[in-house]
Amino acid sequence: MTDKPQVINNVHGATLIGAGLAGYLLNDKRPATALIPAAAGSGLLLLSKGLEKGNQTLAHVAVGVTGLLLAQTMRSFLQAAIPDEETEAKFDAETLNRRKLLFGLMSTTGIAALATYIGGFIEKRKNG
Repeated sequence: MTDKPQVINNVHGATLIGAGLAGYLLNDKRPATALIPAAAGSGLLLLSKGLEKGNQTLAHVAVGVTGLLLAQTMRSFLQAAIPDEETEAKFDAETLNRRKLLFGLMSTTGIAALATYIGGFIEKRKNG
């Protein structure tokens, strides 16, 4: 799988788009920040052809975008999964559950994507 990073990139990009749009549409306040994952996912999908062709610059961009977004989605997931008093006061139980689901899903595919990218870089180094 590390020889086809575009596959996990497409899965992660589609997940980000779906989860971002779901977060936006399921929230009555329609927060613009919920569209950040959808925009990042769209950008990742645009990089897939370059990843398929082995473009190292685009591969590094994909790793950077994925890593930055993963840090944020993991933080938001943990904030929903282990809420402090401020978070519990801000969100009702249904919203916290939705946030856990969406941020957990985005984090899971982000971890898989990063592992695939890094595994591919290591494999290429070993093979010359």
